Amino acid sequence: MGFSIKQKNNLCTGIKLAAELESSEANLRKFITVHGYVYDEFGKRKKMKNILNANISNQIFFELYCYEIPVEYYINKWDVTEDDLLNAVCKNDIKGIQELEMELQNYIQDFSVLEPEWCCDSLL
Repeated sequence: MGFSIKQKNNLCTGIKLAAELESSEANLRKFITVHGYVYDEFGKRKKMKNILNANISNQIFFELYCYEIPVEYYINKWDVTEDDLLNAVCKNDIKGIQELEMELQNYIQDFSVLEPEWCCDSLL
């Protein structure tokens, strides 16, 4: 199962999608996030515009980030840095929605669990 139209539109306008997954241990919480970006004429990453534009759909790259966080961070409302993450996997420069869907299938089967990050409990 692939992304819905709404999810594709969110990704193509720079909205990060996230979901909580089943963690490897009871004292951890596991999350996955995906977001898009483009490169400027100098080869530097730049933030995407909030305008849906079919002309750039083949120029979008994606980052997939999967990680676990100790439950204590939620209980104590601690800030989280990348140094606090456990079992973190980060994949960059995934080109295009189809390649992202293929990569995501290694982590989740039902893409409908992915929603805008602000709807998810991720502390990162």
